[in-house]
Amino acid sequence: MKKLIQLLYLFIFINVSFGQSSLDSLRLVLPEGHKSFLHSADFSPDGKLVVTSSADNTARIYEVISGKELQLLSGHTGSVNSAVFSPNGKLVITASDDNTARIYEVISGNTLQVLSGHSDWVNSAVFSPDGKLALTASNNDNISRIFDVSTGQELQKLDGGNSAVFSPDGKLVITASDDNTARIYGVTSGNALQVLSGHSDWVNSAVFSPDGKLALTASNDNTARIYEVISGNELQVLRGH
Repeated sequence: MKKLIQLLYLFIFINVSFGQSSLDSLRLVLPEGHKSFLHSADFSPDGKLVVTSSADNTARIYEVISGKELQLLSGHTGSVNSAVFSPNGKLVITASDDNTARIYEVISGNTLQVLSGHSDWVNSAVFSPDGKLALTASNNDNISRIFDVSTGQELQKLDGGNSAVFSPDGKLVITASDDNTARIYGVTSGNALQVLSGHSDWVNSAVFSPDGKLALTASNDNTARIYEVISGNELQVLRGH
C-alpha cells in the first residue's frame, strides 16, 4: 500500500499490454514537477535520463525507468527555452529568456558555467559533437555565439540567430537569419564560408545532412531549400506548403 501511494504521488502511470507473451507497449508519464508549460524534452545519449525545460525558469532531470526527478536545474531568471545533454551525457546546457545559457553537471545539478553576451533571449543552445564547445542562438539579437565549455569563454560571434547547429564533424556551424539567408561558418576562424541565399522571407532553421555535405533550410516563404555546403550552390527548392 505504501508503495502504491508513492507511485500515485509521483504520478507515474505505466500501461502495459501483452500479446503472445511479449510486451507490445509501455507508456510512462513523468511525475508532475514543473509549475508551468514545457518548451522541450530530451533523452540522454544512453536513454536512461530525460531533461525537460519549462517556462517556470527551471530545467529538470528525470530517470526514465522510474520517472523519479533526480535534479532541479535552477538559476535562470527567465523561461528556459531548451535543455539538451552533452554527447557524453555528463552535462546539460540550457537556453533562457534571461539572455544567458547555463551548463550544469548532471550528477550534482550544479551550475558549471553561465554563458553570457547576448542582448536578448536565447532560444537554443547545443554542444559540439566532441562536447568541448557550446553554441547559442538568439533570434531577437540575430546573433549566435560559440563558447568554450570548460572555461565559459566566448570564442566566436556569428550573424544569424533563429537557429544554429554544428556540422557532424564539428568544424562548421550553420545559422539561420531574419535577413532571408543562412550562413556557414568555420568554427576555428569564425569566418563566413558560405551565404546561402534564395529565400524571400525569414529563414527559421538550418541543418546539415548526416554526412555534412548538404545544408537544408526552412523559411517563412513556404519553401525549404537544399544547398551544397562546399560551394554554397542551391540544389533543390522544396515547394508544396
